[in-house]
Amino acid sequence: MIFSIDNLIESIAAQLKTEYPALPVYDSYTLQGCKFPCFFVFLTPSNIYDQIDAYDKRELNFDVVYVQERNAPNAYGTLYTVADTLDELLETVTYTDGEESIPLHTHERNYSIDDQELHYKFRIIARVSRPVSPILMQTLEEDNVRIKKD
Repeated sequence: MIFSIDNLIESIAAQLKTEYPALPVYDSYTLQGCKFPCFFVFLTPSNIYDQIDAYDKRELNFDVVYVQERNAPNAYGTLYTVADTLDELLETVTYTDGEESIPLHTHERNYSIDDQELHYKFRIIARVSRPVSPILMQTLEEDNVRIKKD
């Protein structure tokens, strides 16, 4: 399985579509040409840590933003309902690379409402292998090899 950020964002978008099939999901923030209500999926600053052997631990932080028309009737009630739905829906994210699928658990899930927009934030912690090229010994360093003379 090949792990990539693009596939992860697509997997999150596909998971959102299971509950909200009629709503568009965007991966870049632009309000021009958007159809409301809609979702935006953003990767926020994240961390990568070296692990043993050829592995990395990636702590990937996401912000799923739900945007609706300004001053919509019962706007805050809708935002709280969507937050509750996202809390169940995004407990795990089914990651797929097009061939294989695995569930990834989300961590530190929380939401906030700012300027009539719902920000649902979570972290995905993934341990991924990185490609390693073998170090082949092709030549000896002859500078440090000497014959001891008595």
